[in-house]
Amino acid sequence: MTFELDISVFRPDRPGIRKVLGDLEAEIMEEIWSRPAEQGTTVRDIFEILYDRRRLAYTTVMSTMSRLAKKHLLRVVKQEQTYIYYPNYTQQEFVSQFVGRIVEDLLINFTGETLSAFGKQGSFTSAEQARHKLDEITRQRGKEGE
Repeated sequence: MTFELDISVFRPDRPGIRKVLGDLEAEIMEEIWSRPAEQGTTVRDIFEILYDRRRLAYTTVMSTMSRLAKKHLLRVVKQEQTYIYYPNYTQQEFVSQFVGRIVEDLLINFTGETLSAFGKQGSFTSAEQARHKLDEITRQRGKEGE
């Protein structure tokens, strides 16, 4: 799948996927990822699980799942009168995507500092890999601009 993830926030002080998702978004995605992907999930499924923990309104869960679909984390299929949500990524794929985006952003916006930080990690390989990644990003952006 080639969806462009909508990740516009990074909170370094938050744990795990909450670095890029809100608490409720992360909780919903964790519930969805805990199920077989091909099974699909309804708003009611998630609402019933979260209601005991958080006393949320059904509409809050519905609007949050809709927002996750707009961010391309979920896709929606309408079956009769019910909307079924499916993850576009496994949890590991999502983490890889957002880590890649963050590293790419650091390389583009803070090239010297990012390369220096990789070098200070004591791994010449990491710094060299970061330079290759920066070259690849630069080439790709050059092609897109043509």
